[in-house]
Amino acid sequence: MKTLFILLGVFAITPFLYAQDAELEKYQAKLISAGKLNNKDSIAAAYSELSEYYSNRSVDSCRYYAEKGLEILQTKNSPLYASLLCNLGDAYFSSGNLDKAFHYFSMAHDEAARQRDTALWATVSANLGVVCRQKERLDSALIYYNEALDLLEGREYYSEQAQVLCGIALLYANQSRLDEGIAYGKRAVEAAAKSQDLDMILYANYSCGSIYFLQRRHDEGIGMLRAVVTEGIRQKKPRYVLKAYTVMLEMFKALGNRDSLDVYMEKAEAVIPQLPEESTEVFGFLEEQFLIYMSQGRYRESLNIQKKLLKYRGAGLHLPMDKLYLMMARNYRDLQEPENSMYYYGVCDSLHSEHISKELSDLTVKYDTREKELEIVRLNQVQLEQKAQTMRWIMATVVVVFILILFLLYYVFRRKRIKKEEELKLAQSYIEGLERERTRLAKELHDGVCNDLLGIGMNMQCMQPTDESKQEILALLEQVRSDVRCISHELMPPKFRSATLAETIEAYVERLVLPASVQLAFSKESEETQWSQVPEEVSYEVYRIMQELLSNILKHSGATEIDVTLTLKRRLLTLQVSDNGKNYRGSEVRAKGIGLTTIQERAKTVGGLFTVNIQDGSQKFRLEIPLSI
Repeated sequence: MKTLFILLGVFAITPFLYAQDAELEKYQAKLISAGKLNNKDSIAAAYSELSEYYSNRSVDSCRYYAEKGLEILQTKNSPLYASLLCNLGDAYFSSGNLDKAFHYFSMAHDEAARQRDTALWATVSANLGVVCRQKERLDSALIYYNEALDLLEGREYYSEQAQVLCGIALLYANQSRLDEGIAYGKRAVEAAAKSQDLDMILYANYSCGSIYFLQRRHDEGIGMLRAVVTEGIRQKKPRYVLKAYTVMLEMFKALGNRDSLDVYMEKAEAVIPQLPEESTEVFGFLEEQFLIYMSQGRYRESLNIQKKLLKYRGAGLHLPMDKLYLMMARNYRDLQEPENSMYYYGVCDSLHSEHISKELSDLTVKYDTREKELEIVRLNQVQLEQKAQTMRWIMATVVVVFILILFLLYYVFRRKRIKKEEELKLAQSYIEGLERERTRLAKELHDGVCNDLLGIGMNMQCMQPTDESKQEILALLEQVRSDVRCISHELMPPKFRSATLAETIEAYVERLVLPASVQLAFSKESEETQWSQVPEEVSYEVYRIMQELLSNILKHSGATEIDVTLTLKRRLLTLQVSDNGKNYRGSEVRAKGIGLTTIQERAKTVGGLFTVNIQDGSQKFRLEIPLSI
């Protein structure tokens, strides 16, 4: 009786939780307000609430508002979409159309799963379980029930838990596993009480009371069902009232209580007009009613109900059509109408044969399906093996590629290290060249200018102060001045901001002091590009290279003719120095001057290419520098 006390305790507070007329007025006001604002999402939300409200009161109204909500909803991504589908499925289930109910519940299930709405997902899974149980697809029912339990595990969704537990309880009860069924039923009643959801409280207590009856614990069952009837009438829930009356009639029939049967039969008949005539609750009651009339010998009344059920051709009926025809044949037999009785016996046998034939066909289909499933499993196994082989090849390829990448990285780093070492050597060579150049200049000053000045000083001490001696001294001083001027020109960097490269080289050539036997010619040429566009750093390096080449030619080659050509064509700067002297590129020359190595380094700093062409009786030095201007 513990569950009964829980139910009565909850019912004691329901007047404060449920005010049906006020609730309906609230939803209608929301619909009117949304209609005035012309907000389609708000209108759809109001339709959803009204559909939910009528789900256990009026099947037609529930279906109408659910369809209107789906019609006006602007996007399927809205959370309302799954709720409206669920309400529409519930309306079709209540009207006995299990196929359509399954269709809309499946759509709601997929949408709730996509939106990750756990509570609604679990609810729809439980509804699908109920539909599958009604259609005797027990394997599918268990799958949906287990899915719902997994979704609800660790969550305080008591209403949804109660719904799933009720479905499992009835599933066990239908399989005659009553102890397990009543255990789940009690858990459903407790969860429903925690949820304070009146519909779920009524459903859980109805389910538990029905299982008590199957256990032959009639007093407990009738007590719970009477409480369901009382609260169902008060809260205007005719579905639960008629469901409870139907089970109670079955109990009173089993107990042989004729008076209670008559009283509750009359009460149940008064509830029927409040429900659609094709609802599962009405069908369940009518099936129980014609069985009671048969047991009471009221065969004609039983036949009238059976004929009324015939027009639905099994849609929503709990009793198979062949058994319905069998019951009708027995009623005609007891009414002493053998022709009608034989006719319905024949129909029953025909349906039974059809049923057996269908079962055999289904068995063949199942066997073929099983064979196909096995073939699919085999093909899947082959695919898995192929995928595994592919994965092994992929892994091997990845390893090989990884090794190649490591080798490439090693090669790149090694090349960089070698390049750095070469750059370091070249820098050291450049520095050494500069040091040699400084040494050469120091030697020039010491051996040349200093000695000349010393000689002049000694001459001045020895000479008489005559005009001739003065002229001699002045000539010597002019020679020293000329030598110093040459050295200073070699050291002083040109100013390319005030003069172009061509102008600077031309000025240098003009003031260069040459031996009487040497002829120096300079020419310049430019096309498309102006000399002023040559970068200053490029001009400086070209100038120094030209100085070094002329210095070396004059000192070491013994040339009598020197040609200097400077060309600027199509973003290519070219310096060519040629002479008719001897080759002076030996080690002796490199030791005395900056050498061709330093010239090469100067060319590289500006991205140029320096080449030497030696032929019989001539030397050609060529410098080419591409310009990005």
